[in-house]
Amino acid sequence: MKAPLLRLLISVMMVIALGCGSNTSHKTNHSTAADTAAKNMLPVNSMQEDLAVLWGAIQELHPGYGFYTPTAQLQQAYQNVYKGLKKPLSESQFIDAVYPFLCQLRCGHTQLKHSVNFKPAANEKVPHLPFHVLVQQRKVWVTTHQVPELHTGDELMEMNGIPVAQMVDHGYNLYCGDGYNETFKELFLSEYDGFEDVCNKYYHWQPPYELKLRTSKGELKMIKVDEAQNGKKLLAEPQQTIDNLAGWVVATEIENSRLRFQKNALTAWFQATPFAYTDTAVYQKAFALIKQKGIRNLVLDVRHNTGGDIRVATRLLSYLADGDFNIVGDVKSRFTDPAASQFARYFDAEITKGFKTGFKADNKPATWHHITVTSEFGQLYGPFKPAGANHFDGKLLVLIDGATFSSGVLFTAALKAQNKNVKFIGRETAGAQEGCNGMTVQHLTLPNSKVVVDFPWMRVVSTAKQASRGRGIMPDYTIDYTPKDVVSNNDLDLKKALSLIK
Repeated sequence: MKAPLLRLLISVMMVIALGCGSNTSHKTNHSTAADTAAKNMLPVNSMQEDLAVLWGAIQELHPGYGFYTPTAQLQQAYQNVYKGLKKPLSESQFIDAVYPFLCQLRCGHTQLKHSVNFKPAANEKVPHLPFHVLVQQRKVWVTTHQVPELHTGDELMEMNGIPVAQMVDHGYNLYCGDGYNETFKELFLSEYDGFEDVCNKYYHWQPPYELKLRTSKGELKMIKVDEAQNGKKLLAEPQQTIDNLAGWVVATEIENSRLRFQKNALTAWFQATPFAYTDTAVYQKAFALIKQKGIRNLVLDVRHNTGGDIRVATRLLSYLADGDFNIVGDVKSRFTDPAASQFARYFDAEITKGFKTGFKADNKPATWHHITVTSEFGQLYGPFKPAGANHFDGKLLVLIDGATFSSGVLFTAALKAQNKNVKFIGRETAGAQEGCNGMTVQHLTLPNSKVVVDFPWMRVVSTAKQASRGRGIMPDYTIDYTPKDVVSNNDLDLKKALSLIK
């Protein structure tokens, strides 16, 4: 289950028209640029046809259709976007117009991507903000900045007269997420320039920007800032950068310093990055070393684990589950044969072939069809046996956050259900605890714009014993960060884990 999270968080650019100059040559250049831009605009009827294809495919095939959002509400969201397409748009503008509808599916595996041959227009210019932010609970604070009038920890109250909480709400519709989770949306707005995208894609603002701030001393002030200066770094007030793993010994046998041992203690830290084929050998080495050193406390870091191969996640779980275990409860689809769909021609033929090679849907008359796997895929359903050697039986502390997603959450949910000694620290996971849409993520190419839609075909049910509908895995210890923690690299999650060990 390969989550597209990090790849798709790259911001798309919005077309902004250049102003006319005062001499003839400038007018000629502008006219040429305008003509070129006009040729690249999508006609209204073409966009409406593309949107109708997407909506039809969702109704017939998508596992998220009606799961979190009532179908009548989805229909209304579709109609709102359809009727709002009243003038030609660029490809980027069309994508931005469709996202608020697509977000209503509440599926983090369903995303929009530019057409294969997309190239930004030569006259596109996207301004960048001269500051970065931390977003939590619809509040926004300055972290790093280029502007001397700003300080780390200043709270943004308004921008160009718009309340910041309102801006955050619009930002939540710039990228799809699972269920009713908000921690991923906060992380997107904070770490991946999502707040800047709100300014560019939703409000279409040009600099300068008027900011209403509340300082760390509680004072309100108004300032005006220009766009970021090219080549100038965003800095914070002078403060010490924290080395959170100072005093830990790196296990050189494991690449990328993913395993470390605390000096003069029986504690280890292991980073579980997105699950890749080579990780199986990494787990074997890591848990052999953990066993060899007599480690009693393990901090397992699955923050920013955005998914990957569920079979590899099963291998990691084998070292941690209390006994025989499962990693998924069920996999199901709304169809028996995707090739029989009227929308089959819009999907990638090679991915369809791979689906039919590895998976088989039963043909029992039902709303959902159970998925079995072939020998080409391997084993998906348990029970699996725990690792025969180097199994870890000590105290387990797991770090999670708003980018723990897809099979990263299926693993975490299975661990929570099948390890009695585990505690979770951090923030609600991006993926829903009850499961997600995925396994096969198809590429649906819209016929006119050629915009590509990541389109999951199956619903994966987790092994969670109790899950709040549409919510991620909640930590036993919720940790909130301040702007100063962010700029100083202060790992409060790890510190909390170590305090629990002590």
